[in-house]
Amino acid sequence: MSPTANGTTPARSPALRIADLIVAEGPEGAERILVPGLTVSVAPGEIVAVRADEAASAAAVVDVLAGRRRAQYGVVATGTRGLTRRVAPARAANVAVVRPGRPGADRTGAAPVVVVDAVGAGPDARAAAALAHGAARQGKAVLLVTAADEPASAADRVVRLGPGPGPARRTAPDPRFTVEALTEAATGSLTAAGVAPERAALVAKVLVDADVRGHFSHGVGLLPMYLDRLARGGIDAAAEPEWLPQDGAVRVLEAHGGFGQVAAEAAAADCARRAAEGGLAAVAVRGNNHIGMLAAYRDHFARHGVVGLVLNISGAGVAAPGAGRPTLGNDAVCMVAPRRHGRPLVVDFATGTVASGKIRHAAHRGEKIPGDWLVDRQGRPTTDPLELDRGGAVPVFGGHKGLGVALITEVLAGVLAGGTVSPLVHKQRAEPDRPMECSQLFLALAPAAFGDPPVDELLDVLAGAVRSGYPEGAPPVHLPEQREEQAERAAREHGVPVPAAVAEGLGWSAPVLTATGGAR
Repeated sequence: MSPTANGTTPARSPALRIADLIVAEGPEGAERILVPGLTVSVAPGEIVAVRADEAASAAAVVDVLAGRRRAQYGVVATGTRGLTRRVAPARAANVAVVRPGRPGADRTGAAPVVVVDAVGAGPDARAAAALAHGAARQGKAVLLVTAADEPASAADRVVRLGPGPGPARRTAPDPRFTVEALTEAATGSLTAAGVAPERAALVAKVLVDADVRGHFSHGVGLLPMYLDRLARGGIDAAAEPEWLPQDGAVRVLEAHGGFGQVAAEAAAADCARRAAEGGLAAVAVRGNNHIGMLAAYRDHFARHGVVGLVLNISGAGVAAPGAGRPTLGNDAVCMVAPRRHGRPLVVDFATGTVASGKIRHAAHRGEKIPGDWLVDRQGRPTTDPLELDRGGAVPVFGGHKGLGVALITEVLAGVLAGGTVSPLVHKQRAEPDRPMECSQLFLALAPAAFGDPPVDELLDVLAGAVRSGYPEGAPPVHLPEQREEQAERAAREHGVPVPAAVAEGLGWSAPVLTATGGAR
């Protein structure tokens, strides 16, 4: 198939999507991971094999899809129009599970998705292949699950499933997209799920901006979760943010559980404009969902020449110093200081040692994480990213001083802006059928209201002071925004990498990129 104008390759919509499937056995706290984060999609007429290293892992996948077993975590979506269901011990009517060698195994009925249980195929390996090919010829999406090479050889593609407790093994390099192609793909996935085109474009823009700046934790890797929440009712795609009656410098925006980016975009635009006119403005957003990377809203402040401050609270995912349980949100703080010439100074960080999404990004890529990013349920440091969804916690950054920053954020963005705090916010992955009910505070201050100080010159003094602290010369990255500038250049020149598991799960095909990043 030839690429589109923006570089994407047309692809059939998947009839089956499995995202982040985790299956474990054994008592809580001592589980053995059988299925460590399986993500795969299958289009009509296609055969995809899940090749497990252990028969127990392959059997666990089949049992979940057959409704005989409940998964610890994950989503199964069936239907080319995005019919999504949470993994549960009830088999979907449009999935047929068949086993070679059994009478009537070739009768799959009207089910558009066929799961071939080839776990114990042995001498029935040829029968498994015949079953798969027969179903594919009927236009069915076929997932062949096996712990042996011979049945897997019948597939168009093979997804390798490694043993626990580590994450699933990567079998292919991450595809790279042009910025335009990635935006188009993300927008397309959202509109296919029923999101209005202009809203889909806004959400896609915010997610892709994070990937371009190198913050993959807040990029298109969030789309599978967004689509699940959309289907489950946690996000109301048609919700209209409502300005509550309010006079003065402070305005309040009720998001009504819609896409977080919609309310955040409106808040940033209003806040920056009013500050430019009156010197100072604030917007409190309440009843919202995830808004993505806070720096994504920087252009409003830069365009109006005002200093912006954005604070956000989220569901509990961070542990206090020395604690093992997540009791506070991995909240976020972002400051934007505009310059008359050049890029604004942007400082954007989470109150945990790392954003939770960076841990999930490592899980998508089958990678371990640094030992100071996460603690398990006993408060012990761990390098396994899957511990995050087993009750692990991100430590707060900077010890008790970091805890102080987190509490400041809670008071401003939670107590004042939303009438809530992070322990009351619904976690978006754990409760996909409920709006997060998180809140944000947008503040903007016009330099003119403070006597029009020489912002550019003083920012240069600060930058020079930082550089002067390195006797042998400052490293290439020594100030905020420098790493993002590097990432943007790389993205424009070489394309934006997307975890293979994410692209696979969304049914995306990347363009072929030239050495300069162009698509051909």
